[in-house]
This record gives sequence, C-alpha cells and structure tokens, in this order.
Amino acid sequence: MNELETVKTWLENAHAIVINTGAGMGVDSGLADYRGNSGQWGQVESDTEKSIFEVVNPQAFIDKPAYSWMLFGQRIKEYAETKPHNGFTILKNWIKTYNLDYFCLTSNIDSHLQKSGFAEENIRELHGTLAYFQSSRPDLTRKIWKNELSGEEIITNAEKGIFPVCATSKAIARPNVYMFRDDTYIDTRSKEQEKKFQAFLERNKSKNLLVFEIGSGPHVQSIRVKTRMLRTDYGAKIVRINPKDYAMKAPNIGIAKGALEALTEIDNYLKINIS
Repeated sequence: MNELETVKTWLENAHAIVINTGAGMGVDSGLADYRGNSGQWGQVESDTEKSIFEVVNPQAFIDKPAYSWMLFGQRIKEYAETKPHNGFTILKNWIKTYNLDYFCLTSNIDSHLQKSGFAEENIRELHGTLAYFQSSRPDLTRKIWKNELSGEEIITNAEKGIFPVCATSKAIARPNVYMFRDDTYIDTRSKEQEKKFQAFLERNKSKNLLVFEIGSGPHVQSIRVKTRMLRTDYGAKIVRINPKDYAMKAPNIGIAKGALEALTEIDNYLKINIS
C-alpha cells in the first residue's frame, strides 16, 4: 500500500515520464519472451541445434535466406495479429491525466507502442524494428524502407525461394533490426530517434522525471543501461516492474509482478485514491 501511494505521489509531482520496455511487456499480450520457458531464443536453438548467435545474425540472411525470412516472417505475422494489452492504454491515460511530457525506450521490435497510439516521434527502438527493411549490403546503400509485406506473404514467398530484395543494391534484404554478431545494421533511423530522445532530456533538464521500466531483465542490458543513466544523470525516480528481476534500491521501487497486473493495480489505486 505504501508503495502504491509513493507511485501516486511521484506521478502527481512528475513533469515527464519515460517508459522503458523489454520483452516482458509483450508477454501479457500473448507474445513469448526470449529467455523464458517457452522463449523464442530457446525454440530456435532447439529447432536448429545451434546457438542463437549462429542462427540469428546478418550472414544467415545470405547463407540461409529461406530459414531466416521464414523465422522473421513468422515474427512479423505474430506481432501484427496480436493486440497490445491494456497496460499500454493505462500508461497513455496517465500521460494525459497528469499532463506529462513523455518518451518511450524499448528493446522490442514489434511496433506495439505505435500500434497502441504512442507518437512515432516519442519512441526510441534500441534494437531497430521489423517495420523497416534494409540491404544486406550496406556498403552498396544505406537506405532503409518501410516494409509493405505481411508476415504471411513473406513466409509464403520464402517457401518458394522468393525473398525481399533491396531495390537500390539488388542484394537480398534483411530486417532493420540489430541482431547478434551484427556489423551491417544501418543505424540512420536509430540515430534520428536518439536525437529526439536527447531533445526530450534537454527540455526536461532539472525537472521531475519518472521512469517505468517494464519487463526488462538483466541479461540484455540495453534498457537497464538507460534506466541507470536516467537515475544517475537526471535524478529520475524509478518503478521497475518484473516478476523475477525486480530488485531496486530505495527510494526506487521494484514490483514483483507482470506488466498488466502491476499497471492495473496501480491504476485501480489511483482511481480510488483521487487527490
């Protein structure tokens, strides 16, 4: 109860909110995480009898394009067919209710923040996105383009040996996603997103920042590095939501629950205890 009251006070006093999300944010929408019992990495390793590093990397799109595009085509299909859970709406409502500036940082490549109505200019996708493709030969062109193919189309074409191709370089395409052992990722979009994040930080310098870190574990540190930076450099208050890896040092708060359960509990408390 005391923690809920603290979160309520932090929201009431905040000028801006940063929403940091990892794979655990999508679990309550029905998406598998990466390292859980039914995690996507484990399934790939089981299917191929190889490490994830050998399978999900840029070279695989050249060496084994059918498998690689069927794998990512399935992800595109899954993400498109999955409805983001109500926790996304809860966060949007808090931004409106408390009149907060906001920015979203995510290690997810599913575009579910955009799908939920968060503004494109307020999102930084740390690992890229399946919504954009690029050439597997960035030495020939550094253009990226919006994917217009459905996951089902990609899978069907891959079964026939037909793969997305870069119109400029004529080389086989790959998702604009930062993969394992990746030295060909084109980061132009990432850099533009980072500029917008830095502008957000600049306009909220010396203001009260509140961070909700949701579903990000300690194994891939992309999101947690950002959380630590916001806490250390900007004095942000942190609410970490994670069913297992939730520990935080006071005064920051760790909540040992899944995304939807924790956000719903906080939201219900806010509605009952209106100031």
